[in-house]
Amino acid sequence: MSQLGRHRALHPLSAALAAVVLAVLSACGGGGGGGGGNAVEGTLSVSSNLVVDGDTNDPNQRRVANDDADSAQPIAATSQVMGTVNLAGAGPAGASRAGGDPGDFFRVTLAAGQTLQLDFTADSATNDLDLYVFRRNGDSYLLVGVSNGVSLSECVRISAAGEYVALVDAYAGGSLYNLRIAAAGASGACFNSTVTGGAGPLVPGQLVVGLDAGSARVHAAGALSRTHGLALLEGGVAPGRVGLMALAADEKTRRRGLLALAGADEAAWREARRPAWMDRLSTDSRLQVETLQYAKRLAASGAFDHVTVNRPLRATALVGRFPPDDPRYSLQRWHYEQIALPSAMDTLVAIEPQPTQRPIVAVLDTGIVAEHPDFAGQITTGYDFIQDPASAGDGGGLDADPDDLRSAASQPSFHGTHVAGTVAAASFNGDGVAGVAPMALVMPLRVLGRGGEGTFYDVLQGLRYAARLANDSGRLPERRADVANLSLGGAGIACDAATVALLGQVRAQGTLVVAAAGNDSARDAGRVAAVNYPANCAGVLAVTATDAQRGLAYYANGGAEVALAAPGGDMRVATTGSGLPDGVYSTLAGFDAGGVRVPTYGAFQGTSMATPHVAGVLALMRWVHPALTVDEVDALLQSGQLSDDQGAAGRDTAYGWGIVNAAKAVRAALALKNGGAVPGAQGVLETQPSALDFGTTTTGLDFVVRATAATDETVTGVAADSVAVTVAAVAVDAAGLGRYRVTVDRNALAAGVYTPTVTVQTSRRTLSVTLAVQKLAATTGVDIGPIYVLVYDTATREVVRRGLVRASGGVYRYRVDGVRSSSVAIVAGSDYDNDGSLCTSGEACGAYPVLGATLTPVDLTGDRSGLDFLLSALGAANAEAASRAASWKR
Repeated sequence: MSQLGRHRALHPLSAALAAVVLAVLSACGGGGGGGGGNAVEGTLSVSSNLVVDGDTNDPNQRRVANDDADSAQPIAATSQVMGTVNLAGAGPAGASRAGGDPGDFFRVTLAAGQTLQLDFTADSATNDLDLYVFRRNGDSYLLVGVSNGVSLSECVRISAAGEYVALVDAYAGGSLYNLRIAAAGASGACFNSTVTGGAGPLVPGQLVVGLDAGSARVHAAGALSRTHGLALLEGGVAPGRVGLMALAADEKTRRRGLLALAGADEAAWREARRPAWMDRLSTDSRLQVETLQYAKRLAASGAFDHVTVNRPLRATALVGRFPPDDPRYSLQRWHYEQIALPSAMDTLVAIEPQPTQRPIVAVLDTGIVAEHPDFAGQITTGYDFIQDPASAGDGGGLDADPDDLRSAASQPSFHGTHVAGTVAAASFNGDGVAGVAPMALVMPLRVLGRGGEGTFYDVLQGLRYAARLANDSGRLPERRADVANLSLGGAGIACDAATVALLGQVRAQGTLVVAAAGNDSARDAGRVAAVNYPANCAGVLAVTATDAQRGLAYYANGGAEVALAAPGGDMRVATTGSGLPDGVYSTLAGFDAGGVRVPTYGAFQGTSMATPHVAGVLALMRWVHPALTVDEVDALLQSGQLSDDQGAAGRDTAYGWGIVNAAKAVRAALALKNGGAVPGAQGVLETQPSALDFGTTTTGLDFVVRATAATDETVTGVAADSVAVTVAAVAVDAAGLGRYRVTVDRNALAAGVYTPTVTVQTSRRTLSVTLAVQKLAATTGVDIGPIYVLVYDTATREVVRRGLVRASGGVYRYRVDGVRSSSVAIVAGSDYDNDGSLCTSGEACGAYPVLGATLTPVDLTGDRSGLDFLLSALGAANAEAASRAASWKR
């Protein structure tokens, strides 16, 4: 029996350091000599954008308080701040444990589109940090942005240029943190944006509370409401009801209530004072902050089943102009631009009247996370076809619930959730991510179980259901699926006559079938694997994967069966300006500290991720032309009307007919429906991708200029606004359309972070490609506080010497004497929280020669100098550093 599911996303390899526990050392002097031995020395370089919080918990730091808005620590608009905050009595012993350091303020001038991203490391069950953003208004401050969830990450996107004050606030406990400031357009994982004035993204003083049907919390909810002066405005506080509550009008009453909810007694009420920074806020901003805090305190009290602030909302659109307002879209931008989805949406918006029949895409996979907010209104009836109860992991075999697994112990991959989000995540609703075809409905068919594996029989039954053919469920959907997405497969299996016959029946019903080609290649080593089953079957559109530069992904299978290519990603690199690896970003789920399944988002790579791009494009075609036949789709494909030719001219074994192009596909479907008439017949030129990230080492990347449809618009010039950047045509036609190479010469730059622009001038308008370039230097003149250097014996696995080094003139030079070992490794880092451990997320860390998956031995037969290396900030957004698991004791 064949196992399927080997086309699950290739998760980024997390090559962690060996979890070696080193002896705790009582003091960190300058290295010390005595008793002979050898010396090791070198220079520690630091990226120029790293900043340390002025008052961390490290007693060796020269502390400068940044505890209120007026004494906010000034930082640059490209900074990455490492720091600590804690409430009094929380966290390790140190400079701030007794009195607390509950908030750090930073003053920064930002451009529209920049994002403040806060990541912290402590257990979120007992520790919680929030992020507030203020603007000065005369003698007071207005709250213009906030992120106060209960996860390990908070963020706020800046919507208007200006000077801001950012507060990292310890709501509970304390933690190390990273506060990253991303360039405009360089980060998308953010739900929250600043607003103009002080209105804020919530209704001040109002909470929405609710009780589940049969809830036992009725008495507690009523008693707490009366105690805190909560007034019921609408609805009811009863089982199965939702109520709109108003906070007390008096500030002192609200403050007293917050303290009571936090567990303070009567004496504490009399002694407690509002944090000084609250007194600097406008009256309305104070009420907004208190509303947010009340929501968190009431939720934690357990008196209600549901508590949230009241927020203004608007309707979700099925089509709209790009970029959409979904806050995480910029992390998807590269793969949607590659398939010309923005241009496709321009064509769809112009259709009058708008189509009404929503296409259906069957996702045959691991199931979905039905409660994911990006699936609200996007799901139609599906089924669970896993026959084996052990594989199903949900207590039974076939059932009508295609939901993915709810227990981490059941090994859920949430692969189907990721695929479904790419196909049809709700879009234009100011929330989460966007889907290729937001007007489509997903039919979730669970055919892969624990670990993402299953059998062909279960897939066969799912296909039959999708096409409204008799199946083991004993039922048929109201409408057959327009498209069936199979992001699954098995290697080394030839397609058989029975499968071809089944696929023929499915196609005869009008259901298009797309399947992943497979991830078994190693193209970097010259090995290309054959297309997997069932993508190798006649009647299936086999989809291979591209990277962000429109090249074949290194893992992508190929062969004569390949029909189309689509974005699958390459998470070994980060070239798209998002600050994250080049994966396909979509809906996911995880588990909180209590083991509860929580909707999230993230990036995978693979032909599994490429396939739903094609499924979504086919759904767009069926949206504008519901009567479009399977044979007509085949004809359009073979005539080049669904793709951009890539690789060898015409169909080839690498790209098939080329990279799928949503704009061309939509226009082709409309032309068939309307006898050649297409809204907005005149095309325009566009650049793809619209952003390139060169990081710290990349010197050359490409972009293309292409037309969305036939047009007389031409390229008249291409130039960069930096002397360090050159642009050259690689393969362009007479109109200037084609591929251009952008090259960066870091020798022309000082150390720092740069965002130059390549301008493409056309005969009608100006297009831009935004670049991100970082230049490191051995001596950057940066002071990030005391750094501890450890010399580790590779044979005994013990720390044999150590030292403390401070920046001198902005340069860190270390020397450790008295090393008797013959083979050592050298690690250095900060200890901002003073817990005795180096290299935990939120701190600076490095190792000679680089901080890699393993430590590199240094042989000592005498003194060694020139042992220079880089210190990096470890954080959730740092793809390299986040994989480091060791906790080094100083």
